[in-house]
Amino acid sequence: MKTILKFLAALALTGAMISTSSADQLLRPRMNLGKGYVKTISGDRGGYVIDYAIRMLKMRRSGGFVRFNGACDSACTLYLAMPKSKVCVTRNASFGFHLPYGAGVRGNQVAADFMMKNYPGWVRGWIAKRGGLKNSVTTMTYADASRFLPTGPAEQRSTIASLSPTRLRGG
Repeated sequence: MKTILKFLAALALTGAMISTSSADQLLRPRMNLGKGYVKTISGDRGGYVIDYAIRMLKMRRSGGFVRFNGACDSACTLYLAMPKSKVCVTRNASFGFHLPYGAGVRGNQVAADFMMKNYPGWVRGWIAKRGGLKNSVTTMTYADASRFLPTGPAEQRSTIASLSPTRLRGG
C-alpha cells in the first residue's frame, strides 16, 4: 500500500510540475550539473518506477545528456523519455522491457500505464509490435534503437561537444 501511495503522490507531483514552480524546486537536482553533464548508463537493471521517473525528470530539467552504453533494463528505460537531442546510443546499448511488479495489481497497472504514457511513440510502437509489456523481458538491441536515436561513441570523452550524435535517422 505504501508503494502505491508513494507512486500516486509522485504522479500527482509530476503533473503539478508542469503548472507550478513549487514542484520545480522539489525536482531540481541537488548539485548544479551544468550543461555539460553526461550520464552514461551501462548495466542498469532498473528498480522502482517512481525513483526512475524522478531521476529522468531531474536529468531533463538539468539539461544533462544521457549516453546508453550497455544494458538499461526495467524502470531504467524511462530515460528513453528524454528529448532525442539529449541522448545517444552506442553499439553496446540494449533496453529490457517488462511489466512492472511488486506494488500489487493496481500499483503495477498504474506504473505500467505511466511508463507507456511517457515513452516516446517509437518505443510504444516497438513494444506493441511485440505484444505489449509482458511478465518476461523483451530486449531492444542497438540495431532497433539506432533507427530512432542518435548514435555516439562508447568511450568516455571530456566534453559534451564530443558526444554530439554522429547520425540521426527515423523519427
